[in-house]
Amino acid sequence: MDVASVQRDANNFDFLRFFAASAVVFGHCYWLSGAGDSEPVRLFTGSMDTADIAVNLFFVMSGFLIAASWMNSRSVLDFVAKRALRIFPALTVSVLFTVLIIGPLATGLSLKEYFLASQTLRYLTNIALITQFHLPGVFTENPFPDTVNGSVWTLPYEVFMYASLLVMGLLKVFGRIAVVVVPMMLIAIHFHLAPILGMESEMLHKSTRLGMFFFLGSAMYLYRRNLPWNWKVALALLALSLLSARTELWLYIHVLTLPYLTIYLAHLPIPRLSGFGRYGDFSYGIYIFSFPIQQLLMHGFSPQLPLGAFMAISLLASIAVAALSWHFVESPALRLKRYLPSARERIGIADLSPAP
Repeated sequence: MDVASVQRDANNFDFLRFFAASAVVFGHCYWLSGAGDSEPVRLFTGSMDTADIAVNLFFVMSGFLIAASWMNSRSVLDFVAKRALRIFPALTVSVLFTVLIIGPLATGLSLKEYFLASQTLRYLTNIALITQFHLPGVFTENPFPDTVNGSVWTLPYEVFMYASLLVMGLLKVFGRIAVVVVPMMLIAIHFHLAPILGMESEMLHKSTRLGMFFFLGSAMYLYRRNLPWNWKVALALLALSLLSARTELWLYIHVLTLPYLTIYLAHLPIPRLSGFGRYGDFSYGIYIFSFPIQQLLMHGFSPQLPLGAFMAISLLASIAVAALSWHFVESPALRLKRYLPSARERIGIADLSPAP
């Protein structure tokens, strides 16, 4: 199995991203319909639910692919511009879609009161990664009340990981040692130091949790030519994770097994899956548009909408909107990359090649 080259088309990242985005939709269906206590994955693991694990999966893939992007970028501008073009155009449309369409359809206020409320203006700061969950009078009677788009909380952390990797690269410390030391430090802080010292900061908890997966994903990239990529290792790690469910060890094992399993599956030669993204990458659109769509469905049809129907309609509607986002916003924005300066600059990473 060829994990050495992430540039080629024969990988399953597009499928895994779509799978993770769909898992987020399904996981949110339980909570948004008021059935969160019966969420099956949380009952199985004892700690994390479907959406949590899907987000962890996203951050592993992001760490792997962003490390590859940094190592292969022509310049710092090239790296930053590519990340910005991927994140912000669709996010801007999602925020405007929520404010201008979802909000007016669901608010209990008059349209004048809604648009003149200060919270409506503050919600626009999501475009700048300043997270706001509420719009005035919107979804106040839903089973999961008030929150308009609960998915956007991860985006500032995602960009923070990009920035951290960029700073490490500019300081010329992004290499094999760093991508092991950094996640080990984050693991120590997340599981041990923060609880011992009584550091209950939600920001610290989330940044260390997501950082563990992101930088272990980066480690998978830098050590990709040295790790034994085979089904026996993958099966053993999967069995270890499953057998440890509902024990105190599961979270530790999950952190250490998910990165390998993710990258192994991403490069497993499955022909149909390797061409999954030929019609577009809808995963980001599903992720940032699905939550307000689901809340609107709950607003209009709860409690008559059965959970199974809610799941199916949520996913289909989210895919439809994501397809529009891809073809009319995301793909055109990504095509702007061709206007970036083509001259290759030395950014201090060529000597960090992971080749043995």
